[in-house]
Amino acid sequence: MIHLLDNYTFSPALRYDAHRLVYTYSEKEEPIRIEGFLGAALLCVRLINSDEGERREIPLDIERKQDFLFSRYEQEVIADGWGYLEAELRQLNDAYIQLTVSQVTFMDLCANVRQFSIAMSLLSAYMQRLVTEEFGEHIWEKETWHMPFSQWLFDAGYTETVRKRFLHIDWTDPVAVNALVEMPEQRSEELSFIFEGEEAEEIIRRYWEWLSNTAQKEAALFPDKNVMMAEFKENILAHETNYENLKPEMKDFTPDQLNLFRKWMNQWIDFVKTKIEPPVPQKKKNEEQLFFPDNVLTCPTEDTEDRYAATREYIKERKRYDKEFAKFVKNSSHAKLCRQLSLLFEWYVEPSTLRKSLLRSPKRKTKKYT
Repeated sequence: MIHLLDNYTFSPALRYDAHRLVYTYSEKEEPIRIEGFLGAALLCVRLINSDEGERREIPLDIERKQDFLFSRYEQEVIADGWGYLEAELRQLNDAYIQLTVSQVTFMDLCANVRQFSIAMSLLSAYMQRLVTEEFGEHIWEKETWHMPFSQWLFDAGYTETVRKRFLHIDWTDPVAVNALVEMPEQRSEELSFIFEGEEAEEIIRRYWEWLSNTAQKEAALFPDKNVMMAEFKENILAHETNYENLKPEMKDFTPDQLNLFRKWMNQWIDFVKTKIEPPVPQKKKNEEQLFFPDNVLTCPTEDTEDRYAATREYIKERKRYDKEFAKFVKNSSHAKLCRQLSLLFEWYVEPSTLRKSLLRSPKRKTKKYT
């Protein structure tokens, strides 16, 4: 069994001392302490094919058996809170800074170039393992599903920017590691809608599976499961096929970001409409269609961009010249208004979505008197 943390001295200048590699390069200077996996990797390569290495059972083919080494290292450092990405990144950066300031090279710590190569290979593989552990193999493992899809996509876009930095960093480059540690706050132009190793169809399919399962679990809590499931589908269709919630953020998108985001949403909307049949506006008993298209205003269509904002403007403008319409809006319930609009527009006007849009309508400023 490998015991990485036992004290061991290579020379008067270099020793492995209770979970850190210590290099004394000058009696007048503070020694360099290399903690974390980098110190463990340097220890292992120094002990390959030595009596001490055999005692600690460090294999000659250490690169091929690296997973065993990684697991053993984590067992030994778990009590110290090491062996996870943030801690190892911080310790690696600190080691690089110490080496740079003191002008000590890795060849001062390794006996030859081959040892250096193996140590850096082990370091890169271990850090990549921690990245996968932290970010998952897929974007939805890091940015877990949440509704609506437009919001998940937006949030995942920022997560992906950070994820890509960790996936592609050269862990043997001190400058790159330092930049990662001191990563600035994310800005809108760093938003990414291209996900590493992911297909849009797969992301959409998995999101739909999660959404369907969530709806079914919630519907199962009610006595009439089928009725509740039908209502859930109606709400899902209304909320998942528009992205008005992100209009403020979209103003800051670059043209490329806006183009990609709309492509994503169009593909998602087409997909969800194949799963949920849009409800056909139906007249209730004794309820007649009271209003019809005229030559003054064009009715919003289901394909109109931001159709609920267009509906809000339609109501506002038609009230100005159509007294009967204005009277109806004033005296009718919100649900009744939505039913009449559905008949008028020939697409389903979802009450809660229209209500939110109406509440976002700019309020008229009141004149102040002094």
